Amino acid sequence: MANSEGTKLWGGRFVGNTDPIMEKFNSSLAYDQRMWDADLRGSRAYVKALEKAGLVTTEEMNSILHGLGQISEEWAKGAFEVKPGDEDIHTANERRLRELIGEPAGKLHPGRSRNDQ
Repeated sequence: MANSEGTKLWGGRFVGNTDPIMEKFNSSLAYDQRMWDADLRGSRAYVKALEKAGLVTTEEMNSILHGLGQISEEWAKGAFEVKPGDEDIHTANERRLRELIGEPAGKLHPGRSRNDQ
């Protein structure tokens, strides 16, 4: 059974902890954090499409949009806290959204590739 590594985009089938060298090798956040605004704009558009398709409620969409707005403010002010385990800008923003709004944040992820940007 996989442990917390299952939360990684690529780690669902692995057992045990990832070697720190692999963590460092796999992380692109140092390079792609400059794309925070593009990632958040993509997420805003995507959640609106999910609501239009009936996959999230209007209330959930509004909660997600509000959370994304808070994240945008944090990045703009230089206050966004990058944490260990944030693989890239996409996972960092999703992690923070979940911290801010809880369960509805999980509805943003399915079906959206971080390569959509």
